Amino acid sequence: MNKKRLTIHIIIFFLFIAGVWGFTTHDAFLYQKDIAKITSVTDTYVKSKTGTDGIRDYEEKYYRQEISAVLLNGKSKGETVHFTNDYAQSEVYQIRLSKGDQVFLENLSEEDGSLTAALSGIKRDHWVLTLLAALFGLFLLVGGRHGILTIGSLVLNMIAFYFVLRLYLKGVNILVATIPMTIFFTAMLLFFMYGKDRKTRITFLATILTVLAVTAVAALVMLTGQVDYDFLDYLIQPYDPSDAAMIFLSEILVGCLGAVMDVVITIVMTVDQIAASGGDTSRKSLLASCREVGDDLVGTMIGLMLFTNIAACLPAFILFMRNGIAIRTILRYNVFFELARFLTGSIGIVLAIPISAAVAIHFYSRREVRS
Repeated sequence: MNKKRLTIHIIIFFLFIAGVWGFTTHDAFLYQKDIAKITSVTDTYVKSKTGTDGIRDYEEKYYRQEISAVLLNGKSKGETVHFTNDYAQSEVYQIRLSKGDQVFLENLSEEDGSLTAALSGIKRDHWVLTLLAALFGLFLLVGGRHGILTIGSLVLNMIAFYFVLRLYLKGVNILVATIPMTIFFTAMLLFFMYGKDRKTRITFLATILTVLAVTAVAALVMLTGQVDYDFLDYLIQPYDPSDAAMIFLSEILVGCLGAVMDVVITIVMTVDQIAASGGDTSRKSLLASCREVGDDLVGTMIGLMLFTNIAACLPAFILFMRNGIAIRTILRYNVFFELARFLTGSIGIVLAIPISAAVAIHFYSRREVRS
């Protein structure tokens, strides 16, 4: 790509991002819920509370905001509405609002000639959709045709994921629905990346075998022991332990798929490149090459799994330690499932190396024998 063409593409990219941002900040007409844009905020100090996190004492200050905002949709569009927002200095449960923020409102009513309402939430779709547009734009800018195919696979996978959630809400076992979804995820991603190719078939088979092996190991451990699901996020209370177990197994099934697929693709590509370059394709030589590549992959990929799960539980860690809860208690109860997902994902990464190597070597060695 020449410099002039690259410059044009970059300009189009930023115009696209700006267009998405502009539209999503003025899309209140698409919502049924009342949306308002804050025009003025007055903060008032309410009280202070002291506490300890087991190491030091701290003081938490609480504030109330008197807010005026202009309604952006609904029958009262354009009128001024008044509401309040209570928040703490740490902003753990409720954040401080500022002029220009867009918020969702409920219980809109008129009192003494002025509109009042209750704060329902903060409108953040412009951030989410703009970042999503930036991601897709970078796919197109950097990847070209492959970027388009990647976007297509992501869209199809998101549709499949939504379909599985709808099935679960209708009473279908979540694990029964997740298994075919995982197969679909893998098939679509590999097909869009490599097309109908030998590498696609080998990678697909090795990925599915590895993921099923990891899920079987996790299921065996769960069946032979007792897992307390009280701290599993977003369970409907009271919950059914068997349903909670299926949800957790589904998390493991989907969670380890990405890391496993990365390892499998690398191992299969290694064998494919050796065979294409006319190198030594004996089983012993290919196995040695896969082992060397696997040694380089394991540390990096397990580190990736660790940091991903740390990111998921970091807010809980900070909040619990701030309230004086011991690290041992946090690890045992509050972040147990993140640790379990990290360990099972790491097992999947390790298992992916011999499984993918065995599958790839089998297919390529058989091809050499035939030729």
